[in-house]
Amino acid sequence: MNRYSIGSIVGILVLWELLVRGLEIPKFLLPTPSTIISYIIAKFQLLANHTLMTFLEAGIGFIVGSFSAILTAILFLWSRPLKEMFYPYAVILNSTPIVAIAAPIVIIFGSGMGSKVVTAIICVFFPVLGPTFKALASVGATEMKWMDSYHSSRWQKFWHLQFPFALPQIFASFKVAWTLAVIGAVVGEVFGAYRGLGFLIVDAIYIMDTPRVFASIIACSLLGLSFVGLIALIEKRAIAWHISEERR
Repeated sequence: MNRYSIGSIVGILVLWELLVRGLEIPKFLLPTPSTIISYIIAKFQLLANHTLMTFLEAGIGFIVGSFSAILTAILFLWSRPLKEMFYPYAVILNSTPIVAIAAPIVIIFGSGMGSKVVTAIICVFFPVLGPTFKALASVGATEMKWMDSYHSSRWQKFWHLQFPFALPQIFASFKVAWTLAVIGAVVGEVFGAYRGLGFLIVDAIYIMDTPRVFASIIACSLLGLSFVGLIALIEKRAIAWHISEERR
């Protein structure tokens, strides 16, 4: 984040503060940034506890969903009949809005942590599966023939050529998948939960506690942004050799 983006954020917050105060908009309709910041400071422990629950749900969903998607992409790569059989179902499920899927998941798995993890897994799985499979299958024929000249096995081709080639796309999909994992966990909490940021937002709406709504939204955003930054840092270390990293 450079000084221009920081300046624009500060400018928007100042304008927001002045407009709300000048127009005398009630706090339950639109609180000022200073009111939201004061709420975050006063209720930091409450926000931290619910943010931790959402992080655990999204984190488990991200790990399981990403690993399952990469494994499935490898199976599709090595077995064309398997890909032709199951890939259309993946496309259909991926095109279904997560809001529509979350409701039956909460009904089936209950309002505990499990239903939120399952929702997060579904949100993560397809955004990782598609780019990973496409990247693995996009290795050029020349490179594959070069590996064949050394009598390389299928595993050696995968480990030394296809997987490194796919890493930039995999890391790019991870950044999208983490934010979707947070969204999936929050949506699941909205449909039924006793803890988490989604529960905090719904509970605040019922009692018209608008500062809590905005504070929870900020917590969701920070949760997403912080770990996208962590993934980007790991990416720079893991694929520093890649041209996309060299140009940054």
